[in-house]
Amino acid sequence: MRILIVITLLFQFHQSFTQWNSNAGIIPSMVSKSKVVVTSGDNVELITDNNPNTYWESASPLPEKYIQREDLNIFLDKARYDLDGNNNFVGNAFDGITSSKAKIDAGTFKINFKAPESISMLSIKINTIDTVWITITTSIKQYLFTYLTDENYKLNNFNFEANEELASISLVSSNSFEIFEIAGLYQQPKEEVIIDFRKVINVGWIGSRHYNGDGVLSILVFASKNGDDWKEVAKLNPIATELIHSVVSPEVKAQYLKIVFALKSRIYQKAKLHEFEVYDKYGPFGAPPAAEQSTNSYAESIGINAIWGWGYSVSSSQLKSDMGSAMFKNVASLARNYHAISWDIKKPTDKPQYENMSLGKGTAATPWMDWDNEYGLWKSNGFSIDACIMFNNKQFPDNLWGDVSKEAYNYGADFSKHFAKNSLLVSMMEIGNEPWEYSKPVYRKILLGMSKGAHDGSGKLQILPCATQAYVRSSVLDNYISKYITKENSKYISGLNSHIYSYTFDYNGSRIAINPEDPRSEVWSVNNLRAFSKSNLGDIPIYVTEFGYDSNGGGDDCTHSVCVSEFEQAIYGPRMALILYRLGVEQFYWYFYANVNHTSIMHNRSGLTSSYDKGFKKKKSFNAFEILFEQLGDFYFHSIIMENESAYIYAFADKNNKVKRIIAWRPTSNNHDVNEWIEFPCEYVIEGATPISSVGEEIKTPSYVRSINKLKISLSGVPVILKVKSVRL
Repeated sequence: MRILIVITLLFQFHQSFTQWNSNAGIIPSMVSKSKVVVTSGDNVELITDNNPNTYWESASPLPEKYIQREDLNIFLDKARYDLDGNNNFVGNAFDGITSSKAKIDAGTFKINFKAPESISMLSIKINTIDTVWITITTSIKQYLFTYLTDENYKLNNFNFEANEELASISLVSSNSFEIFEIAGLYQQPKEEVIIDFRKVINVGWIGSRHYNGDGVLSILVFASKNGDDWKEVAKLNPIATELIHSVVSPEVKAQYLKIVFALKSRIYQKAKLHEFEVYDKYGPFGAPPAAEQSTNSYAESIGINAIWGWGYSVSSSQLKSDMGSAMFKNVASLARNYHAISWDIKKPTDKPQYENMSLGKGTAATPWMDWDNEYGLWKSNGFSIDACIMFNNKQFPDNLWGDVSKEAYNYGADFSKHFAKNSLLVSMMEIGNEPWEYSKPVYRKILLGMSKGAHDGSGKLQILPCATQAYVRSSVLDNYISKYITKENSKYISGLNSHIYSYTFDYNGSRIAINPEDPRSEVWSVNNLRAFSKSNLGDIPIYVTEFGYDSNGGGDDCTHSVCVSEFEQAIYGPRMALILYRLGVEQFYWYFYANVNHTSIMHNRSGLTSSYDKGFKKKKSFNAFEILFEQLGDFYFHSIIMENESAYIYAFADKNNKVKRIIAWRPTSNNHDVNEWIEFPCEYVIEGATPISSVGEEIKTPSYVRSINKLKISLSGVPVILKVKSVRL
């Protein structure tokens, strides 16, 4: 007994001094340890400050900054021209310094280019007591200009067409005069940012926020091993406003990156760069971990997001036996409800009075509410229920809370005692959905108080925090994990929670949906949450309580930028679910059960069925998830057979760890119906193959050829489930 006490005390002592790493999930950009040099501008550190709202801004090459730069001013390259006439001691006229000067004797002073040069602008600054006649000879004609005494000390600029090549420049005066500078712009005005990583690295991903407007003609990114030989690896759109993620495929080895901004030839035009990140091919999500066998079957892991009444605006008790939750019982076994706290209480000091629901009196805030009846029907249809306690500043403002910890504790305890202590009507409770606009200090206290209350009320309830992410500190959503979860308020949570969508921004800065295997897909951010959990929370599991794709179907259109086709939703959705399962996610819930009765905006078309107005017609994605549930429901993720650009192939086993199913697909982003032959190791006898969706009107069984310890199969972007005999060849 004494030994046990000592061990316990030592463990508690160790825990009390365990270092909490609030950024444990962050994979630093390789730019963070590099040397960054710019052609001009002194706020270079803002390029890598992890804040996309700050920026480096260059100086403006025009009207005169270009004069100091060898890459823009032709006269700083003395090998390109000769001087003719009284040319003694005139170096100060071509030194790039407009305050130094050279004295020119009366007569003719001439500059001859060794070869015709394309100069778009000539700049001359003179001090004279007499008119200086300037003759400029081009490949097309001669120009005659004058520099008058009332222009003394003024930098005069002369512009030329792009197709005119200068051959010579003559300056003639009857009296001596002083030249402060002669400069010629012979390159497109540009600014550069050069990054030296100090060693050769693999460049596979570039993240950049680089909005410049129409004054910048192009932004190109070049890579080099030695700083001399450069290869273009990316092209960025100067008018894109978002932080854009660009994949460099295949990876390139480089010690240097150079970002070149081509500017319009107008005065005071500058270049800006808000943020720049560089990673290997895995980006900020890092390499996926080795797969582990699942302890939950697929059926125990897949869920569906829903609402009270399943869109009929009446209690589920008033629905027919094939409506509402019953319609989805062969798609998922978990159901997540958006349980608004404002339907239970009007203010934090209220008691929900759940006991009154059985008397027909509802809750303290909603006289007609009967959660027992609603959740009871869901459960009778085979669902384990996750109640997401919703609060936001519109329905339940953060300034309503007074003694936050105490009030949150009381609500959590009341909820847990009623829904989980005896009946386990609700299996899991989320403390907040997306309260990202909520006061962060208030939320942190709510999480601590409500989770402790829920824990004390019933030890059976799984408890999750609101949805967060752990891979980027600064985001538009303001959902970084360490703003919400701390060492102090995480004692009673059972797992981490995230909402993951496979979106990115394209070249033009428009938000688009991408296939889940794409390295830019947020599906891989599970890695960062796992790292945070392992570092700080004893490796508690990860839950993804929302994932999905928007599509048309069932009579509903889908016209916003992230829409995919109905067919793509039917293959991308299951593929994403299988990747989440492979990544070790404990539970993952599709958003949403049905399309929403509103216009086509993001998330309103993510249903497995059409909207209420269109009669909840099953979309292709419904049928695909139904096949997946039927074929894989009783089995467990076992291992990766293949996971690369050619194919994703996973093995599933029964509870005795015997492989019974193999699922395979090509990670297509387009041309999903194109089949390619893929060969992979296979020691099993194949009894049959079932695609989860059809390309056309009917589902066609793919061709496959069996050989010793190998299988060759014709795969498209549609996942195919192979039924495996327990007997090996």
